[in-house]
Amino acid sequence: MSYLIVTSRCPISHEKTGGNETVKKNVGGVATALSRAMKQEGGTWVCWGDGNLDHKYPEENYDGYKIVRVFMTSRERRGFYDDYANGTLWPLFHYFRDRMKLISTGISHYRQINGKFADTIANHAKPGQKIWVHDYQLALLPKMIRERGLENFTILTWHIPWVASEFYSTLPEAKEMIEGIAAADMITFHTDLYKKNFIESCQSLLGRAADIEGKIFSFSLGIDSAFYSSNPANRQNIELKNNRKLILSLDRLDYTKGLVNRALAIENLIRKYPKDARRFTYVMIVTPSRTSVSEYINMKKDLEMTVGRINGTYSDLSWRPIIYMYRRVTDRQLMNYYRSADIALITPLIDGLNLVSKEFVAATKSGILILSRFAGAAYSLSSALKVNPNDLNEVADRLHDALNMPESEIESRLESMKENVMKRDINWWLSEISATADTLEGLAHERRESISNPQ
Repeated sequence: MSYLIVTSRCPISHEKTGGNETVKKNVGGVATALSRAMKQEGGTWVCWGDGNLDHKYPEENYDGYKIVRVFMTSRERRGFYDDYANGTLWPLFHYFRDRMKLISTGISHYRQINGKFADTIANHAKPGQKIWVHDYQLALLPKMIRERGLENFTILTWHIPWVASEFYSTLPEAKEMIEGIAAADMITFHTDLYKKNFIESCQSLLGRAADIEGKIFSFSLGIDSAFYSSNPANRQNIELKNNRKLILSLDRLDYTKGLVNRALAIENLIRKYPKDARRFTYVMIVTPSRTSVSEYINMKKDLEMTVGRINGTYSDLSWRPIIYMYRRVTDRQLMNYYRSADIALITPLIDGLNLVSKEFVAATKSGILILSRFAGAAYSLSSALKVNPNDLNEVADRLHDALNMPESEIESRLESMKENVMKRDINWWLSEISATADTLEGLAHERRESISNPQ
């Protein structure tokens, strides 16, 4: 059975750069998984056409399925995407109350764009086709789909954290939002904690939970483990003087990632364990994000000033503690870093999942993973060295442990994590959701049959 998949971003976008028209493939773990599902099953992908030439392609056939684009005016984009989705919901669901923008025009545009998506789905959904909606940008869609008379089985997958019910209820539109999500036939999260928090939010705001528990599941998104475990990489491209150990991190620029904290933890390591100084080099890769937003520009300046101060204080002619790179990296470069790193330092303040940690585990042959206990991946990667990213002493201690860990312990921890990553990969995630949806759809059909044909 084919899907009608709905996401805010498209798998590809058409761009005009340097006078030439190009097709840009949008990357990321979710995009990779959904592209694989579409290639296997076929169907339609409804998404926001935000490329500067996407207006020329409102509909197109691509890689065995159909892409249908929804378009926005600049005002709609600002209200829907900047003000509400990323200005209100993103900080809310990452426990950053002080960063929430409560702008009335934001929610009105959010409702309007969700309605545009619902209209587009109503025009393209085929009878019997499963509708699979993704993430916080489209939370109102399941209910809107029902209001338009569609009876298709509908799945909503939530890719970011779901916060505690008391915190969630601070959102003025909390009841409206959760009613929209609860209208789906199946709801999936990445961890049991997010699932539990959602159920408690339903109980608190809607006065019910038992009638929805049977359709809520947690399936942690996997990676293409075969690609990361078998893809060749040339470690010789990354050589450090005096056989120093390489500590690696890779994040996009965002306040949820705890980037300044991480640099300060490196400084704490040097101060607390001076014998570890010059035994490592920390490669900090930060990829550009929201480059025109003043808040992110200031965040970048703060990070770079912190890194510069630390390097200026502790560097000498033969050693610099932090190598900072603000750029995008290719798949080949990324694989080289994964294979070359002795330690991956993945310490977001909070993260819905964090696939970088899983990619590193799959790619490395002898690496150590230090992981924030507030990343969703921490629930499945139990053998990682867990840290509180707000505790700079604890992060420094775990770095010291990793730098001095016996090979036998490294091997044991890595073997356990590799087993999990390889077993619960991208194919596992897709098959679990597909099989569960088929079962629920079958039960729903049986209920309808028993109602229409009572004994």
